[in-house]
Amino acid sequence: MKFWLLSPLLLSLVACGEQELTVNQVCEEKPGICTDLNDDSHCKLERRHVIMGRYDEQKMPSDKNKYKLLIDFEKYSKCIELASGIEHIKLKEKKTTRVNGYLTSLKEIKRLNDETVSSLDPNLLHYHWTRNQSESHLAKFLQAEQKKELETPELQIALASYYMKRNPQKTIDILHHALSLYPADAEVDPEIYTALTTIYYKQKKFPQSYHWALLAENAGVQRIEFKNIKAELAQQKIETDSIEDIADSTIESIQTGQFKVPAF
Repeated sequence: MKFWLLSPLLLSLVACGEQELTVNQVCEEKPGICTDLNDDSHCKLERRHVIMGRYDEQKMPSDKNKYKLLIDFEKYSKCIELASGIEHIKLKEKKTTRVNGYLTSLKEIKRLNDETVSSLDPNLLHYHWTRNQSESHLAKFLQAEQKKELETPELQIALASYYMKRNPQKTIDILHHALSLYPADAEVDPEIYTALTTIYYKQKKFPQSYHWALLAENAGVQRIEFKNIKAELAQQKIETDSIEDIADSTIESIQTGQFKVPAF
């Protein structure tokens, strides 16, 4: 279960007077942050995020902007690596710009990795732990937990990835806390629902497992093992109607930003 994947980051937008800068405007003002990327339509969204992220990082090289750019470059690198292997029949130089873009992504990821290795920013601590298998960064990340510095849903989900196999009950508490941190009408990472479904199922707490499976389904998750869960409920002669009512209440509480742990 990929808890380290974090839900998608919001695109950083830079104001130009009262209007947002476009990619074309950024590339005209700072051509150096565009010319070493691909210049065709492949990976258009990922390229846009990288360009705007590079612009932000140059203006303000903060840990926050460096972390965002690292994630943007990872997504761009994955996309352009695939595209760089596609022959462009009529314009073969297009393939070359994709290769250049891929090489740029590797270079920039290394640069940002090196520049942030000493950072105590929780997102970067998690990054270096998961990407570089750094135990020292993990230790500092867990220290940040004790200092209450991980108070975002994304960081709580990252923390849950550590405790998942070590302490299932603590993982449940962390994921519940993550839900309590979402504001009203926020997009909730469905990994929370699938994780809770799985943990409760393994604990043989089938009403709770069914409850979170319903929320996962509501969030668009497919391939939920309702058949197995319902079979266990039927064997224990537990009706599903009341659980479904609780699930409806939980969905409403999350949507209004007032999540409370459901009682069974």
